[in-house]
Amino acid sequence: MINDLRTLRLDGVDMLISRSDDLVEIRDPRNNRLISSHRSHGINRLAVCEPGWRDPLVAVTTDDGLRWLDPRTGPTADATDESPLIGATATWAGTLLAASPAEPFPMLRWDAGTGARLEPLGVHADQISALAVLDLPDGPVICAGDRSGTIHRWNPRTGARAGDPLTVGDEQITAIAGVRLPDGRQLITAATADLHRWDAATGEPIGVPMVVDSYAVHRIDPVAVDGRTELITSGHDEVVQRWDAATGERLGDPLPGRCATVFYRYGELTLAIGTAQGTVELRPLGTWTRS
Repeated sequence: MINDLRTLRLDGVDMLISRSDDLVEIRDPRNNRLISSHRSHGINRLAVCEPGWRDPLVAVTTDDGLRWLDPRTGPTADATDESPLIGATATWAGTLLAASPAEPFPMLRWDAGTGARLEPLGVHADQISALAVLDLPDGPVICAGDRSGTIHRWNPRTGARAGDPLTVGDEQITAIAGVRLPDGRQLITAATADLHRWDAATGEPIGVPMVVDSYAVHRIDPVAVDGRTELITSGHDEVVQRWDAATGERLGDPLPGRCATVFYRYGELTLAIGTAQGTVELRPLGTWTRS
């Protein structure tokens, strides 16, 4: 089965990264050509990091720590950091951010260009279960959601707090994403059993929670489609869904799939869905219609 899908850009072309249990593969979706593959025991998460001066790298977190993969050749010379326990991850400005599941729940950091571990950034009151970084007009902000339903915001440069905490009650936050609307507003979106939205500048809630009726959502991907910003959710209930980020309306019919990502294939915006059968299905986003 496909457990995770990501998009990585090489030589101006979007590539697909897939994880099937302990196997990571990078393929050209135009012809399904295998670029590289790597097998590692106990893989938990993938993240794509862009150092800015070299090809993007794939950060692979495992039961034994962190590994770095070159998308063309596999493990890099500085491939492994075996000491830390690693939870939720996010990337920003050539840096990999990762939540530590061990008290006092610091935010771990690595330089993606060198693989070197940086000083931890701040501590959290509870175990962080979801991470995202938003680039706002006043500067970047880390959003760290925890098991108790609170999102704390931090400055990734200084570790200082950036605004009051946002809360969803006492439900664990399973995914976070930053969202830019066509009118210029930026939102913070978080998943519990429902989807919650806040204005990223003011912290004010937006509308009512979008009812998912499932704690299984572990990924939120914002994408602009035909002048509208959509949220694509996927998770352990093996359902991929689309939502209007501004109105909260569900779009189209749910599709079976464990994970999803969006990329351009021959210039066409395309949804890739990883299935429980181990295949990747490609669907042009323009072919979907409203419910």
